Amino acid sequence: MLEQSTTTESINSTIEEKTIEICLHQGLLQGIKYYWDEKHRQTGIRSSIRLARANVEALLAARGLKDAVRKPRTQGLIMIFIILLSIAVAIYFYFRTH
Repeated sequence: MLEQSTTTESINSTIEEKTIEICLHQGLLQGIKYYWDEKHRQTGIRSSIRLARANVEALLAARGLKDAVRKPRTQGLIMIFIILLSIAVAIYFYFRTH
């Protein structure tokens, strides 16, 4: 029984270490996905993604790595700026030729 408990703790520790590594190198979303998938494989029970997110954030907070994780970047503002700039250029050339 003690061996099984030690093995389970070892697997959990391995999953946690790999999750932290993925979070640091690939981002929080990839780390949560990995943690969620591995916990499902280990236990066979599909937990909620919110629980996985909370667990991963708690792991990072416990080690003081919350600020070191890459945040997901949205390119939305850049796309809006490009579209508005294109519209402005089109209007300029339209009125210039007429």
